[in-house]
Amino acid sequence: MTRFALSFALSLLAAASAPAQFDGPKKPVSRPKFSDLGSVSVEVLPKEAKPGQSVKVLLTVEPKPLAWTYPTKPKDKDQPGANRINWEPKANDLIFVGDVVDPADAKTKPREDEPGKFKELYTSKVTWVLHAVVSPKATPGAKSVPLAGSSIQVCGTVGERELCLNTSQKEMPAAEFTVLEGPAMPVESQFADVVGKLLGAPPPSPAGPTPTPAIPVAVPATNQQKPALSTEEYRRQMEALASQIEVVEGGAGGVPKTGLLAFLITAAGWGLVSLVTPCVFPMIPITVSIFLKQGHQSRVQTIKLASIYCLTIILVLGVSAIALLKVFVDLSVNPWMNLFLGGLFIFFALSLFGMYDIALPQSLLKFTQTKQGAGGVVGTIFGALAFTIVSFTCVAPFLGGFAGMAASGNFTTFELVLGGLAFATAFAFPFFLLALFPGLLKALPRSGGWLDSVKVVMGFLEVAAALKFLRTAEIGWSAPTSYFTYDLVLAGWVGILVATGLYLLNVYRLPHDEERPNIGVPRLAFALIFLGLSIYLAPALLKNADGKKQRPEGVVFAWVDAFLLPDATLDFGVDLKTAMDKKKPVFLDFTGEQCTNCRYNEHSVFPKPQVWQLMEKYERVQIDAQFEVPARTYIDPPSKDVRFAESQVNREFKDKLFGSDQLPLYVILVPQANGKWQARVYDEGKINDVEAFKKYLATGLTK
Repeated sequence: MTRFALSFALSLLAAASAPAQFDGPKKPVSRPKFSDLGSVSVEVLPKEAKPGQSVKVLLTVEPKPLAWTYPTKPKDKDQPGANRINWEPKANDLIFVGDVVDPADAKTKPREDEPGKFKELYTSKVTWVLHAVVSPKATPGAKSVPLAGSSIQVCGTVGERELCLNTSQKEMPAAEFTVLEGPAMPVESQFADVVGKLLGAPPPSPAGPTPTPAIPVAVPATNQQKPALSTEEYRRQMEALASQIEVVEGGAGGVPKTGLLAFLITAAGWGLVSLVTPCVFPMIPITVSIFLKQGHQSRVQTIKLASIYCLTIILVLGVSAIALLKVFVDLSVNPWMNLFLGGLFIFFALSLFGMYDIALPQSLLKFTQTKQGAGGVVGTIFGALAFTIVSFTCVAPFLGGFAGMAASGNFTTFELVLGGLAFATAFAFPFFLLALFPGLLKALPRSGGWLDSVKVVMGFLEVAAALKFLRTAEIGWSAPTSYFTYDLVLAGWVGILVATGLYLLNVYRLPHDEERPNIGVPRLAFALIFLGLSIYLAPALLKNADGKKQRPEGVVFAWVDAFLLPDATLDFGVDLKTAMDKKKPVFLDFTGEQCTNCRYNEHSVFPKPQVWQLMEKYERVQIDAQFEVPARTYIDPPSKDVRFAESQVNREFKDKLFGSDQLPLYVILVPQANGKWQARVYDEGKINDVEAFKKYLATGLTK
């Protein structure tokens, strides 16, 4: 005992006299986490559902810059790196059904382990859309269903190391949603067998009244895909389908088109705006005074000269406008054309800002001015030509703006001719009116700095249009976009509105502006309008607590949203043959990636509860008939040439059957007892009369 005590004492003494080994507690080793390279989220849409209702589960992976993730089913089965999404049907509150389909926008990267081979990966945010059914036996309340067995891998650089990290069970989020009270809904027929076998009993029968469907949600279009066919195979397939379709006259219910009148009014508006520029406005009283002097106090002679002068301007500007419109419309869906339009608008905008002037050759100007000196009818004609050439510096940007608006592809050649003439007539008419009533000259405001302000404001609008066309160009090459995204362009518009409002408030000035110590009431009103619009649109850049983007109320945002071509669309199928094989009424939507009216209808009309209740009863199919079928619509996307050719087949199919090149064009196909399909067309384009559209949808559901 004494020996043990002595040994214990010596041990304590040695420990006390030993030098310190640590300055403090040892720090834990920092290990990389999945969140260092990316994030993963799960969202159920809709968030509240009844038992038996079908929902979508959005699994989103967002790698950080210079990081990437993988598909679940790479084409090369030996590829190192793949995600695992385990959603086999289980007796949970949420029953997963169907197959996992990878989004179609995967990129390739050379494999280091085997030169000459590539691996598929996603370098930006990617979303898998999984189908599920709320268990008919689920009890009301909040639910959380884990994606058990699923694993997401993200690779990239952390510090100085390149590594790949997988989600742990704790890092893999669960599918959270709420089961509503009430009786179970009938399970969709395509999922009924899976759900019935899993639960050991058949799901609720679809007999009885159909419950009110949920309002549709915007989801990535990757959830509906089809196999790729050769162009000839696809053409034969569409010809076979066309042979089964019989078009019913008057199927649209006599809905009139309303776009032409708005188009002509807009064309005239651009022509009138062109008058209030420094190149044009000061010339109006000078030109009219020349008419009065040459008329020698003869009212008839004055009106004659004014008429010749105006008709010459209408002819020159009208032909220019028509030619420009026709070229723009024919190439409006071409990405290179949209890139050119974006550059052209920026070129015009910089001219309006005062960086440089746009002018035609001086030799042409001198020739017309020399002929003008002859006087009489010939002199008047050449005087109009000289004036048109001089004014082109200021008129060209507005003519370009009008042409860009007309490039939507929704107007016939005759309508474009009317639009060009409306532009030119509105521009020339004030000269005739003032020659007829010279006393009105006194009512014209004096030229001054306000003309420069008009140019600058129009310059800002040209920049806004340029951003839209640059986005359209990128959509033509790659959708969804990576550079001119919806958020970036909308943010650019908000910034432009703020800059315009501040300019009108004299917060800053451009080189050609005069010193302005104060502003008038109209200028203040316009400044407040621009600033107010910026505040109105800004919330659309933010997200709600549930991760959805905010959507300001009102028709203004609906138009802006559609014009900027949002990425997400409603959940439609893309294979007409598959839909017709089900022998149910089909709602056929001829659309295009760059179709503004299509996006307006999809986001502002289709989601209305009463409209969607009717559309839910159809097999819904979207067919691209504009330029090129998007790659995301295929299980295995073919080349761009094949997708372009397929779009042309779709256009031929539409034109041959329905005699229209309009987008959007809606067609209801109703199966008949003789094996044929009855087609009823709705050709309003942008849907202004929602009640008429609802009546049209109802016609395909009546026995």
